[in-house]
Amino acid sequence: MDSFNNASIPIITKGRPTSYLRMLFNLVGCLLLTPAYWAVSVHCRYPVTLDLILTIVLTELNRLVNEGRRLQFYEHEEPPERPLASPRDERSDDGFYDEKHVGFSVTEIEPQSRLDCMAAVVGWREDPALFARALQSYKSAKHCMFMLVGIDGDEAADQDMVDVFNTVYPNQSKVIHVPQPLGEVAEQFIAKHISVCKQNGQPVNLNECYEIAMRHCFQLARTILEQEKVDLTSVRQLCLRQRHMHKKGVMFTTFIFALVIADVLGIEFLWSSDSDTLVFPDSIHKTVDAIAHDPTVGGASSGLVVHNGYETTVTNLAATVYWGELYLTRSMPAFTATSDCQSGPSTVFRLAAMPAILMPWYLQTLMGKRMIINEDRHLTTNLLLRGWGVVFASDVLAATDTPTTMARWLKQQVRWARATHIESLLQPRVYLVTHPLLFYSMSKRELGPVIAFVAALWYFFTGERLILVFVSDVLVRIAASALYNLLRNPHRLERASLKWIVPGMFFYHLPLPAVHVWSLLTLTADGWGTSMRNSSELAKKDSARQAWWETGFFVGWMGVVAGSVARWLATHWAMRQHEVWGAMAVSFAAAAYIAWRCTIYQQS
Repeated sequence: MDSFNNASIPIITKGRPTSYLRMLFNLVGCLLLTPAYWAVSVHCRYPVTLDLILTIVLTELNRLVNEGRRLQFYEHEEPPERPLASPRDERSDDGFYDEKHVGFSVTEIEPQSRLDCMAAVVGWREDPALFARALQSYKSAKHCMFMLVGIDGDEAADQDMVDVFNTVYPNQSKVIHVPQPLGEVAEQFIAKHISVCKQNGQPVNLNECYEIAMRHCFQLARTILEQEKVDLTSVRQLCLRQRHMHKKGVMFTTFIFALVIADVLGIEFLWSSDSDTLVFPDSIHKTVDAIAHDPTVGGASSGLVVHNGYETTVTNLAATVYWGELYLTRSMPAFTATSDCQSGPSTVFRLAAMPAILMPWYLQTLMGKRMIINEDRHLTTNLLLRGWGVVFASDVLAATDTPTTMARWLKQQVRWARATHIESLLQPRVYLVTHPLLFYSMSKRELGPVIAFVAALWYFFTGERLILVFVSDVLVRIAASALYNLLRNPHRLERASLKWIVPGMFFYHLPLPAVHVWSLLTLTADGWGTSMRNSSELAKKDSARQAWWETGFFVGWMGVVAGSVARWLATHWAMRQHEVWGAMAVSFAAAAYIAWRCTIYQQS
């Protein structure tokens, strides 16, 4: 059996250092780029189309840069005697991650390729059939050398996922119960160290606190692996169970075990995904080879498609959103290696970058409250803050599950939007150390829906237009976006899906302003997001109060949208004032009722 006692904590380095001159350039770029673009848009008859053209150019640049990295990797790659470590930032004062404090031992299992990767999949009360499909897909994934599964629950209802794991991987596998979630262990050690420092009148050094917590977690993971007699020469799939917490909790435990095991196996990269996501044979290694050549790139994510797109009307519409809108928006800042969101279902991390970010990520607070909703975005932010590049491999795909009902879709969108606000608005330092294009992308994403929300409400109540929207501009944007995606999107839609393209655009953009504003007003709400998909969880119903809290905003917003359309039509047809009000009232009530039937009625 491989010895875990001698397994070293990986040497952690920072990515590319950012000089003060570069920070000044970034600041000036942030101050000038966004206002300049908005000024051009205001004086342009086709601002929406102009924005699409810019987005397409940046999307193509991103694909070109990614392919360049791959070509460089395959041109220069030779089988290494051991995995290549990232260059160390000599100016770093993180003593815990210094070579003088932590040394590498010789790995006992030599990697076959630098593209070799470990996969970590986490979930809670997943639908057994879907979970089985997800695990099965990894059997054909190229360069996936080790499979690690984290289950956030150890009660009877959680046994289904364990049974699925044992069925899919009957050989070379093992199930381990983690007595206490390692996130709790880390918190206890930090609290103990802070208490000792205060008792002795010493200043509290958070880096030192993180050092103690991380060292203990690594050692505890090694001890558990040894006690369970895990032999990495024979075990290739490992399932971890722990008491139910939240997604961040099970991810933290899984990442700690992944770092310990990867150090023994000599693996450089970790693929992180969810229990509802299927990988294609090329999903993992094509994402890895997009970053393998550049040691300053700490992470990447692939594109996503929907594997249950034909299940309901909502999934058909959502599939076109993934196909068109997300493909373009995620690509915008990515060619500068400053992608601000690594999608949870399809993310690759350079393991050398992870130990330095795990504790700040796990212990994130907002207004004094621990945050558990933004696990993927906050990991990305921590990478960017430390100078690591993050890329979006838009030409690589994985298949994820999408909610089947309108209520579940909206709850998912609100959860994602909260995470976006937290990372975009409350982490301003990230814009000093990254490219100004990231700030431009953020400002457009944050300001656009707010402006649309205010303009719609203003028109609904007063009949005055704050912004001018040309129908021809919108029509050109719809046609150009659909045509570009049909020609260049790596996901080729089937003929039956083409009819959903235009409805999908409205399905995404109509609720967007309300989702954006409501999530901004409820930043500190948390949870796993949508309910889980096993039979016991799907059978649960929300109370009427809970249902109104989660999706009531949508009911009101659709009434406002319908009322505004009625006002515009009535005004265009020169109707009398009382007729305008009547048309607005009827339209508001009808749209609100339909929205209520699609959301709150089904939830409660």
